[in-house]
Amino acid sequence: MADASETSDTSNTFTLQGVGASSVLGSMPAQEDRYTILLPDELSGHTDSLAFFAIYDGHASDKVAEHASKNIRRLLISSGELRQGNYESAIEQAIQAEEEELLQGFWAGEELFAVAGSTAALVVVNLTRGILVVANLGDSHVLLGEADGADHTSLKVERITTSHKPEHAGERHRIESAGGTLNTDGGVPRVGGLNMSRALGDLQYKSPLKDIGEQSLSSGQEKAGIEPTKKGDLVSSYPSLKRYPLQSDRRYFLALITDGVTNTMDDETIMHQIARSKQDGMDADKVAAKITEKASGAPGSDNATCVTVFLDGHNIRKQE
Repeated sequence: MADASETSDTSNTFTLQGVGASSVLGSMPAQEDRYTILLPDELSGHTDSLAFFAIYDGHASDKVAEHASKNIRRLLISSGELRQGNYESAIEQAIQAEEEELLQGFWAGEELFAVAGSTAALVVVNLTRGILVVANLGDSHVLLGEADGADHTSLKVERITTSHKPEHAGERHRIESAGGTLNTDGGVPRVGGLNMSRALGDLQYKSPLKDIGEQSLSSGQEKAGIEPTKKGDLVSSYPSLKRYPLQSDRRYFLALITDGVTNTMDDETIMHQIARSKQDGMDADKVAAKITEKASGAPGSDNATCVTVFLDGHNIRKQE
């Protein structure tokens, strides 16, 4: 991925100073992470200047992550909701359309869509108005660093996504209400064999495959303790969504990261490393690579992906 050149428009509240990405294998036999970057010139036809970023962390296969990374991109580019500024609706509709295509793919013979899945963390940024919308499923995350001008030592760091784990009270209640039970055989609460409660794919834990009947239960469904009389998805495809107004006198750093990164470094360490590297003149691709290389250094490391985004408010640019 080539580092994005500075994207500037005098009518925009924010300037896109750089975008970069890095994915590394770690100690895993295959790369199951994917990412998407859409810059404003790839989202033409909009009144405002928009950018879109996403990461996907596949499990049991790269099939769902690969399918989603291509398909959600296409769905958003053609989204009427996105053109109207309804970014949350655009993202949610794209995810549900992707789920329907995965189901149709399963009926057409792609059996992996039933047993494989993927996380998702997605960001839409309106550079004209200074709006950021984030959505996620599972345990891939988006970190937001906010700095006052060039003073990166005062960096405010926030994880703006939600971790979807079966043991969380609200998720556990939803799973049990849909007829599932948590499996703790391995010491970590799981839905069947899955250690997250929301994801793309994993159709065996969702209607209609979940409700086919006892004779069709997979080993994963058996571990999930499905009660056929209860309806609903054990693993949800409905994302957590948040909208953030960005301040024009601030500098922002975004990091979209898979759990191969977050399992090895805390949020503050990640974002301060990104801010320092940017301040030292490193481009966004190299900054992302520095994060993933550090994450993949330990034995037994997972696939690790990082997408870095640098945003400057127009008042910052005027001050400098």
